[in-house]
Amino acid sequence: MIKLYQFAFSHFCEKARWALDYKSIPYTPVNLLPGLHVKPIRKLAPKTCMPLLVDEKTAVQDSAAIITYLDKMHPDPLLTPRDAREAKEALDWEKYFDEEIGVTLRLWFYYHTLPDRGRAMKFIMTGAPWYGPPLFAVIFPKVREAMTKLLRINAESAKDAEERLIAALDRLDDALKDRRFLVGDRFSRPDLAACALLSPLLLPTEKEAVELFPRAVRAFRERHKGRACFTWAKNVYDNYRQPMAATIKAAA
Repeated sequence: MIKLYQFAFSHFCEKARWALDYKSIPYTPVNLLPGLHVKPIRKLAPKTCMPLLVDEKTAVQDSAAIITYLDKMHPDPLLTPRDAREAKEALDWEKYFDEEIGVTLRLWFYYHTLPDRGRAMKFIMTGAPWYGPPLFAVIFPKVREAMTKLLRINAESAKDAEERLIAALDRLDDALKDRRFLVGDRFSRPDLAACALLSPLLLPTEKEAVELFPRAVRAFRERHKGRACFTWAKNVYDNYRQPMAATIKAAA
């Protein structure tokens, strides 16, 4: 049985979950918490980054590498186009989204959210194991300090991240003109990547957004909700995000 070690709130982990669910591959999600994930992950893989997929004796880290592995081991349905030119285009798009939406949104989001202890706790506790809330309440200041240092979160980096994120949204809007999919004529990994990485802004309801997001994040979401890429991403979720019927109950 495949295990997916993840932060349930992570948009990069959502990429891996979506790939598994799209292919109807049974797996056990193992939800961990930032900081507390380091020791168990180091026992399984060379790095501490998440998500981590463990398939018997094979460990695969990084959401893009996980999709490539799943396409190799479970090719039906493929997420990477068969055509070599389209495959390269798909991988190029995915790499761009990982860097210009995934990384930038994460940094900018945490810059605004981590200072708000209450909302940050609610967001990070999404899908947390039972011991998460009481334990994290104690260690949160140290985790916040470590995340800020590790991700190099400050006013200057957050400003740069927001500018890059908006530029990526502009590029995505342009790419989607008169197109249903980013590459070729079928759903593939760049479509999945773009939508999964935008999921923190797309999926919460208005009520959930008020509970989870500080004012700056809610304002950004409000300003950009009319974008073509947001409408497209919601439609992709509706049509291609398989329900988690193949998912075994999350392990604590």
